[in-house]
Amino acid sequence: MQSVIFDFNGTLFSDSALHERAWQQFIQGLIGRKFTKEEFDQIHGRTNHLNMERILGKKLTEEEANKLSEEKEAFYRQLVLKEQQTQLIAGVTNYFDYLQDNHQPMNIATVSPKVNLDFYFELFHLDRWFDYKKVVYNDGLLESKPAPDFYVQAALNVGADPKEMIIFEDSPIGLQGAYNAQAKRIIAVATDNNHEKLKKTGLVDFVIDDFTDPRVKKIV
Repeated sequence: MQSVIFDFNGTLFSDSALHERAWQQFIQGLIGRKFTKEEFDQIHGRTNHLNMERILGKKLTEEEANKLSEEKEAFYRQLVLKEQQTQLIAGVTNYFDYLQDNHQPMNIATVSPKVNLDFYFELFHLDRWFDYKKVVYNDGLLESKPAPDFYVQAALNVGADPKEMIIFEDSPIGLQGAYNAQAKRIIAVATDNNHEKLKKTGLVDFVIDDFTDPRVKKIV
């Protein structure tokens, strides 16, 4: 059975700028300087545990990484509420309705931690379309993107064949993970007009700005 699997941050919710601001505030306090754009690109799409180790240049226990992760994510959630940025990407709720009306299995595969997933479900009322218990998030049990694990598990959780899944992603690391999962189709969601960068990965069927793009209804 075919399924449609969505990354969340940057794919369904245009929050990349807020995440970057939160990371920069956190990193400044942690190591005394901000990250360059190139350095930031290397952490987008990976789990916080891996990112904390990259930032500090050393291995961390799960407890140490979780403590740092929650500090950073608290900055981020405060920014979301402060900026009143509480809308999903254009067209996506209609697309969810379309998939639901057509009995199309769908799920979310996000490297966000549980505390953020809970925040999103409450803020966006995601339970209208998704079964919280089937969503795949960063619980420390799966290998981080670009490994295929998050996507494969998301498809299995809705009773679908991972090799028949359609994946929507926004980051090059996530797109590589989708490719590694041997997804049937991979659709990239552009951020800050980065169409060419996403196309040049050579991993995508096509790139969209948002879910009002008529092509998204033709792939299922």
